[in-house]
Amino acid sequence: MKIISRIQRYKWCFRSLLSSLYFNFHYLPFSQARKLPILLYKPKFRNLKGSIEIQGGVKFGMIQLGKNSVSIYPNNGIMFDLRKGKIIFKGKCLIGNNSYISTGDNSTLIFGYDFNSYTSLKLVCFDRIEFADKVLVGWDCIFMDTDLHKIKREDGTQSKGYGPIKIGSETWIANGCVILKNTRIPNKVIIAARSVLTGNIDVPEKTVIGTQHHVKVLAKDRWFDRSDPKIIYTHYNI
Repeated sequence: MKIISRIQRYKWCFRSLLSSLYFNFHYLPFSQARKLPILLYKPKFRNLKGSIEIQGGVKFGMIQLGKNSVSIYPNNGIMFDLRKGKIIFKGKCLIGNNSYISTGDNSTLIFGYDFNSYTSLKLVCFDRIEFADKVLVGWDCIFMDTDLHKIKREDGTQSKGYGPIKIGSETWIANGCVILKNTRIPNKVIIAARSVLTGNIDVPEKTVIGTQHHVKVLAKDRWFDRSDPKIIYTHYNI
C-alpha cells in the first residue's frame, strides 16, 4: 500500500523518469542517487556540467523541478543550462513549470531548506546566488547576479558587471520581481509585486518593501507565516 500511495503521489513525474534517473546518477554519489531525491518533469538539457550537492538527509522526491504547479502558465517543465558551477540543495525544494536555470563556469547557486517557486522562475547565476531557508518566490520572478556585459566609464575604467545575491530566510518575493546583482535582503521581508531590487536592502526584519525609483517601507511588524497561509472566504448573497 505504501508503494501504491507513492506512485499516486508522484505519477506526474513518470513521463520523465528516465531523465530523472540520468540526472540523479550523473550528479550525485550512488548512495544518494539510488533514492531518486531529484524528480524532473519535462526537463530540457542545454548543458549538464558542473556539480550538484545535497546536504543533510536524502529522501525520494525531496527536490521537484519543473512540476506543473500553475495551470495558467505553459506546462513546459524546466530548462537547464548548467556549466562548470556548483548547485547546493540544503533540503526539500520545489521549482515549478516554465522555469529556467542557467549557471556560469565559476558560479555557486544555493537553495536553503524548503525553497518554493511555483512557476516561471528565471535564475541566471554566474557568480553566487544564495537563498536561505523557507524562501517563497512568486510567479514570473528573475534573479540575475550578472549584467552579462560591462559598462565603460568616461575615465576608461569599466564596471565589474556582476556581484552576489543573498536572500534571507522566510522571505516572500511576490510576483514579477527582478532581483539584480549585489542584492542582499534581510530575513522575513516581503517584496511587493513588480519590484526591482539591487544593492544592500537595509530594512528591519518583518518589513514590507516595494520599489518605484527607490526602496520604501510599505509596512512594519508583519511577515508571511507559511505555517498558516489559508484564507477563509465569506460569501454574501447579492
